[in-house]
Amino acid sequence: MIWSRGIILLIATMAFLATACANTDVSFQFGWTYETDRLVNVSGDANKHVPGEQSSFQIALNNLDGVRWQESYCIALVDEERLVSIFFEGEFDLAPGEQATMIATGTFPESKIGKRYGIRFVIPGEAIAVPSSVWSGNNDLHRSADWFEVGDCTPPS
Repeated sequence: MIWSRGIILLIATMAFLATACANTDVSFQFGWTYETDRLVNVSGDANKHVPGEQSSFQIALNNLDGVRWQESYCIALVDEERLVSIFFEGEFDLAPGEQATMIATGTFPESKIGKRYGIRFVIPGEAIAVPSSVWSGNNDLHRSADWFEVGDCTPPS
């Protein structure tokens, strides 16, 4: 059987589109050292968050310092111009040498599918870490942006 170039091109195009539109899992992780010997890591899915529905991110803390580390914190979602939402708020209290992991679960903001946000881990009064990007829907482009700075956990008005 002889295949025409048109049929071969059509099959190749369909295979390419199926691969390009696949529902890929993309995750992120960012972390930093806060003050001296205090480590924070935030990780989770970078995409597939559904507007108006619950999503989760993982937080890992490690107090390698010689003194207790006790703070309130929040996870904020921002765009380039403003604080969009306080996704999660919590507190931790770590003795010297202690580690903790937690799941931060909150509602993803109502928006159109494909909206990109910066995710910030905020300890009030401290400007820490360059945020990572998270998406509603299925977008796996990890482009950085000049995300809005957040200095406290006050919800947007």
